[in-house]
Amino acid sequence: MTLVVQMQDFVGTAANDPLLSYVVSTTPSPLKASPENPQTPEEIGEIVISVSRQSGTPADVQSIRVKVPAGTMSPDLATDLAKVTPRITLTGWTGRLDAAAKEFVFAPASSHAPIGPDTGFTIQLSDIPISRKVGTAPITVTESSREGGAAFKDRSVVFNIGKFPADFYLRNFLCEPSIIPNGGDVKLTWERSANATYDLLYPGVERNVTNRTSIELEGIKSDTTFYLRATTGDPSNPVVRILSAQVTVTKPDLEVGSITIHGSIGFQGKPSELKSRRAYSLYTAPTTGSLTIEVSCLGNITRITGEAVVSGQSKAVLQRLPITATPGANWSGKVFLRKGDSIGISTVASAGGGAPSEDFLLLKWFPIGKGDLFAPWEQQAASAT
Repeated sequence: MTLVVQMQDFVGTAANDPLLSYVVSTTPSPLKASPENPQTPEEIGEIVISVSRQSGTPADVQSIRVKVPAGTMSPDLATDLAKVTPRITLTGWTGRLDAAAKEFVFAPASSHAPIGPDTGFTIQLSDIPISRKVGTAPITVTESSREGGAAFKDRSVVFNIGKFPADFYLRNFLCEPSIIPNGGDVKLTWERSANATYDLLYPGVERNVTNRTSIELEGIKSDTTFYLRATTGDPSNPVVRILSAQVTVTKPDLEVGSITIHGSIGFQGKPSELKSRRAYSLYTAPTTGSLTIEVSCLGNITRITGEAVVSGQSKAVLQRLPITATPGANWSGKVFLRKGDSIGISTVASAGGGAPSEDFLLLKWFPIGKGDLFAPWEQQAASAT
């Protein structure tokens, strides 16, 4: 599954930013451009848009429109929008094609409907006949929404969806070992096709690895996320695919702007834990520490997508972690939080038979300092309900 993430900043939003958050995935991963021969049947693809409300108060929504470029050019995604099947999982909502506007319109039976923090849903575009030119297609999602008694207005966000050559592949990007001591070494390996340029990126480094399928790195001193970027297609409209792998360092070096300590400092060996199945949660760190996030498909849950967003006291976004979990392929991530930093965790859980039957989110909080830190986090979680 290809995951394309674009979400509003949970600590504040510009006037025209969407009130809902959107996570886009495609099947297959990535999408393949159809053969150039017009006599050959097109490749078929699917887009799934997971939608949630991050704020604690509902937003009124009149409609959600998904504009899909169609035609024969590189920026076009589909050859014929009339062949696409639109669906939405919200009860009482329907989807249809506005052929003149080249967009799919999803709307409730009434004039508008409230979308709250516990209302996660998906929009699905199936049976898409993919266009025959390799390139990146912009998909525009526009919601007509409002908060409180304000007037409805259109708010848009754009996702760039790549259509790759039929023989392109990039997969199995692995970091081994995944847990090392401070100063330890790792080996990165991957599988890839020959028809692309490849770059390895991690903090302070951008390295061309086009002619390689592995690399060894020495002296890793802190938790690190490695990104492998593939670029192919026409330089005027290239397609880019990025995979990531992580290594966790025990007793890592930490680099922070500043830490203020009053009195003694110590490390609490046993973490505080919090389990949840909420679509959105917002927490503020009562002290500096490390937070591990574990997302698992349990019970009737078939897929979980979302994002964790860390913001500093100035409200600036410091880090974003895309979340994707499926049965047998759970997700975990770790962030370092300074006192006063906030983290918003937004998830959409697809579940057979209704609502999720199990808590799928586990937070493990390792604070630096003394005191019972579990209670403040629990209270924050309750207040966000």
